[in-house]
Amino acid sequence: MVVKLCILKLEEYKALAHFHGTLMIVFCVFNLTFSVVATLGNLLVIRALWKSSTISATLKYLFLSLAVSDLAVALVPQLVLGVNIAVISRMVASENYNFDIFCPTYLTIYLFFVLLLVTASYLTVTAIAIDRFLAISLHLRYQELVTSKRVIIALTSLWLASTIVASIFLSIPEPHNLMVVVVIQFYGLFVTTVVYIRIYRVARYHQNQILTQRQLCNDQAMEVLRAKKCAINSLFVYVVFIACYVPNSFTTILLLVDSSRLSIILANHMTVFLILLNSSLNPFLYCWRYRELRRSVKRTVKKILCMTDSG
Repeated sequence: MVVKLCILKLEEYKALAHFHGTLMIVFCVFNLTFSVVATLGNLLVIRALWKSSTISATLKYLFLSLAVSDLAVALVPQLVLGVNIAVISRMVASENYNFDIFCPTYLTIYLFFVLLLVTASYLTVTAIAIDRFLAISLHLRYQELVTSKRVIIALTSLWLASTIVASIFLSIPEPHNLMVVVVIQFYGLFVTTVVYIRIYRVARYHQNQILTQRQLCNDQAMEVLRAKKCAINSLFVYVVFIACYVPNSFTTILLLVDSSRLSIILANHMTVFLILLNSSLNPFLYCWRYRELRRSVKRTVKKILCMTDSG
């Protein structure tokens, strides 16, 4: 099954390079460029998160997991995809169709890491939403029930589940593997959307309590407001995440309906770029929504620039 999938993907790249050569070159340049952007951005964010003192430990671990998966996406799938397209486009242009170097090992490893890291990112965003819901619902009990140890166990399970999903994708034939992708994407979308709707309702309820009934003491009110702010910050991550992932869900469904049309295959590959682009956008979101992270990143960049100037 792995060899068949590898050959199928290789045939798609060859066809796209032959009929849409210019667009694929642009696609290649974008991937290589944003691979560098995502790598530098996520390295800065990981350092800032590690040194942060205002973000709770549990939320910090979740954001670190997302930043690490984003960094890995930039270093492996996005970089490899850019190189793949460049090499295949070059070979097609010179009418060299000896693509034995790509299958089965090279493209199989690439596909495995794409599924592993994208699934890990998807599940981590869902976990962040659930964590924020618990924080705004449980109030002071949140720290008692949601501990760092439990979050680490949850993240370990999350990465293990992502590895299993990637293995399943490679072990079953199309279109069944595409159905696995669609089910996971829409399930995560459904769960995360429902959770954020619940967060909004709980936040509105407690805000009305604070403003009108005054049923909460000052400590509880501050805790609720702090949780609400964190929920809003994570909501921005979720909105950008959905904007990057939903197009791929729809093009994957179109592939399930008709996998022979080159226009649909091209659209699907373009939406894969959007998924990989999400790894470059997240660092900017962190810096925009969290002042401490923004200041830490600025200090680090200034130190690097000063070292460069002095060198």
